[in-house]
Amino acid sequence: MFSIFSSKKKFLSTGLLDGMTDVHCHLLPGVDDGMPSIEKAKEAIKWLEQVGVKEIWLTPHNMEECPKNNRKYLQEQFELFLKECPSGISFHLAGEYMLDMSFYDRLNENPCTLGNSFLLVETSYMSAPADFWNMLYKVTLSGYTPIIAHPERYMYMEEQDYRQLKQKGYLFQLNIMSLCGVYGRLPYEKAMRFLKEGTYDLIGSDLHRLGIYRQALERLKVSTKEIALLKPLFENNKSLK
Repeated sequence: MFSIFSSKKKFLSTGLLDGMTDVHCHLLPGVDDGMPSIEKAKEAIKWLEQVGVKEIWLTPHNMEECPKNNRKYLQEQFELFLKECPSGISFHLAGEYMLDMSFYDRLNENPCTLGNSFLLVETSYMSAPADFWNMLYKVTLSGYTPIIAHPERYMYMEEQDYRQLKQKGYLFQLNIMSLCGVYGRLPYEKAMRFLKEGTYDLIGSDLHRLGIYRQALERLKVSTKEIALLKPLFENNKSLK
């Protein structure tokens, strides 16, 4: 799709996934729009092991549409998941926090962070919340560094928004599937430009369904230059402790 040429190397043969730490993954079953069952989660884990993934931060949605997803409930589901899905992959519980009307309450309830000091956040794809900048400021006041999930997917963001976010020291996380146009042309074009400009800090699968993710990665091809640009992101993922 788009500018994926036969002269490029298949993504799955680059070795980029060997030893990967995934910082954005909806593999925890039954808690949001991710894996619908333990069986589907096991199927995904088997494939992820085969391609070399070694560590995964599970990031279920924390948002108004998922009222049960507080820390206590997610921790219970996480412990059940570990019992049902023994694996060579090391799993950690985190969360993806929607900047919506419930965000301040969730921020005050000991949020599920990546490591001790990073909070994965997102907004609606079409518009920012009215209190957008203050929400991010509150994250920093609480002692966390915001990680902006898939910034290439936000239709409303303009260049000045991206520049301001980076100037404030917030981290940008690329979705792998954006590189092959899964989310459309504009996110693809933004992703490729941000990658070339060195805008990204981290990379994640944003895996919800194995079939979609697997097919995307099987058709994705990358150039030697793109591989060199992607490698530091995979290395950065491992530093989130």
